[in-house]
Formats: sequence, C-alpha cells, structure tokens
Amino acid sequence: MIHTFQAPVLTVNNISAAYGQSIILRGTTLSVKKGAVTTVMGRNGVGKTTLLKTIMGLLPAQDGTILFNNENVTTLPPHKKARAGIAYVPQGREIIPKLSVYENLQLGLEAHPDRKAKIPEDEIYQLFPILKDFRKRAGGNLSGGQQQQLSIARALVSRPSLLLLDEPTEGIQPSIAQEIGSILQQLVQEKGLSVLLVEQKIDFANQVTDHYYFMDRGKMVMDGTAEELKHSELEKHISV
Repeated sequence: MIHTFQAPVLTVNNISAAYGQSIILRGTTLSVKKGAVTTVMGRNGVGKTTLLKTIMGLLPAQDGTILFNNENVTTLPPHKKARAGIAYVPQGREIIPKLSVYENLQLGLEAHPDRKAKIPEDEIYQLFPILKDFRKRAGGNLSGGQQQQLSIARALVSRPSLLLLDEPTEGIQPSIAQEIGSILQQLVQEKGLSVLLVEQKIDFANQVTDHYYFMDRGKMVMDGTAEELKHSELEKHISV
C-alpha cells in the first residue's frame, strides 16, 4: 500500500509503565503516521496491550511523553483523549451484551466532541451492513465476528482521527477478519484514518500494514515498512 505520508499523528517517546511492581513498558518509542496503519507485533506478554492502554490513558505513564497531533496528551484522562479524537477497541471487544446493537452504537457518541451529534447511520451501515440487519438484536446474541464489527463501528461513531485496535482478529472466522481488513483499508484510504494495530496473525497484518514495529520485553527491537520486512522476519519475531 502506498500513501503520501505527513507528520506523525501520534508520537510515543520513551514511555515506561507498570502494573504495581511489575514494569511492563521500558522506554517504548514509536510513531504513527497520518492516514496509515502501523502494526505492533511480538510474542504474548511483551507489553503490546499495555502500550495501547497507556496511550489511551487507562494506565498512567510513569515516564516519557505521548504527543497526539503535536499536543502533549501524556497525562490526559481517557475521556479527554477520546474527545480529542483517539478511539480504542480493546481486546475482547467489551460490547454491552444486554443492550441492542443500536444502543451499543449510541454509546460511541459519548466520545464525540459535539454533544448533539447523532450516529452517522448511512456511513456505519454501509461499512457494516450486518449491523443494520441486526440493529434491534442484543449485542450478546451476535457471533464473535459480528461483535468485533460492532465494537469497531462503535469506536468510529465518534469520528476519531486515530484508532487503537487490539487484536481484532482474535477468535473470529477468517472471512470476517478479511472483511475487517478491507474496511480498515477503506477508512485509511478514503477518510485518512490513522490506525495503531496490535496483531498476531501475519496474514491479516500483511493485508493492511504500512509500517511494522516489533516489541520484546517492553521495548521496540525493530521496525520497518511492509516492503522492507520479509515474511520470514515477521515469523521470527512472533513465533514462540
């Protein structure tokens, strides 16, 4: 995928973070270009999810800085980061099972800077037609793949400029994973959305990624464009 790149939308500089006494991030640095998909790969337990949580403000950074559109947002709480234009789709999706698909989408408006905003239904249902068919269905009655689509759609309702996606293909069938990949490409190319993706599946990552980072023990150990990195290199860095 070839895009004309501009200044980074997100710069993470030398970030450290911990759960209690366990230091997880140890001076992690990366940047996300505007209108591109940046993918972080690495074995389980190296700090990928912690990185996304720290960027979102769900876990405090103990050291380092996070710049979003050249503004220092390191200590901003999650709701302020969301209103500034960062959306987070966590691992495990976290939709509300008893609420309908439509009500789950409405929750995405909480992060919209305009309090009078409405769900951009035409746009959302064009990207995710299944959600239109199931809009009255309880979120808990959707398949895993449909819940993942709902979770991404809910994040897009607030019209973010940066989407943080944590393992969106986990536990879903390959055909839906491929659909999600196509939707991401469309959003990046047509809307200029920037995406920071954490992913384990190389085939999916290859479908969407412009730039890779490899993480080990809380630090980035290698990075490069999709063109620069061969499949065997990717395998080597995520195989257990």
